[in-house]
Amino acid sequence: MSSREPRAWVFNLDAEDELARGGAHTPSAAMLGRIDSLLPKLRALLDPEDEVLFPPRGAVRGLRGVAWCPTRWALTQMQRAGVVVPPAPSMEILRRVNHRQFSHELHQSLPVTAFVHTLEALQAHLARTDALAEVSTSRTWLLKRPLGFTGRGRKKLQTLSGAELAWVEASLRTGDGLQLEPWVDRVLDCGLHGLLEPSGRCTFGRLTLQQIDDTGAWSSTTLAPEGTLTAVELAALTTAVDRAAHALHAAGYFGPFGLDAYRWRAPDGALHFQPQSEINARYSMGWAVGMR
Repeated sequence: MSSREPRAWVFNLDAEDELARGGAHTPSAAMLGRIDSLLPKLRALLDPEDEVLFPPRGAVRGLRGVAWCPTRWALTQMQRAGVVVPPAPSMEILRRVNHRQFSHELHQSLPVTAFVHTLEALQAHLARTDALAEVSTSRTWLLKRPLGFTGRGRKKLQTLSGAELAWVEASLRTGDGLQLEPWVDRVLDCGLHGLLEPSGRCTFGRLTLQQIDDTGAWSSTTLAPEGTLTAVELAALTTAVDRAAHALHAAGYFGPFGLDAYRWRAPDGALHFQPQSEINARYSMGWAVGMR
């Protein structure tokens, strides 16, 4: 029996959509179906006495609310259901710290990576074909919109024309920019999670291994066996997650977060480590595995 006060969960897995668009938000029927399908795995986040507020499952009035990401829409669902609304960072802070430019500017060790806001800057970076060939066996770029999730908002690119050009132009039209990375041969995906208090105190979890498909969507998470990372890799990851926690606190964020990392193989066979691929300032599918 858990000693924690029972909670009512809002699983707004489409939080990045709300943060990207701003204004009124309504989850799509397709998203609701996806959340329903993931509920068996999401329940790993719940204590025995917890309930699910969204998608609707049972009586929650009077319970303390908690959200996958405490966006305006999520907090509104709590108010309407008579749930105790918890303190939360503002929408502006949530948007800033989940935006890929925040992570990119904090630390970026993957070669030939850039964050651009104009088509001209993007084209200039794509012209770096010799540098790309040194890190990517397929000589392919990966473009990422700044607020994507579960593999959405990504596009692999070798030439900029036709449908790819239209996608890029539509992405840049928002003014939020695009992240460009080389499509590298990833041989191990891992992550560390943390719980950041308003005071800045942070509790860190244990190293996890993630299974990610070719679209970038999560498949599963397990605890990493001892010795999974080399001493150098583990030191780099520990530095990265500590740096991320300090930056999140400085930005005004508090709550759960996760840092994704991976090992990759260069065309010459050498192995390299990317200790900070993305920062997710919210819960994630592997958070319960790493933090419990």
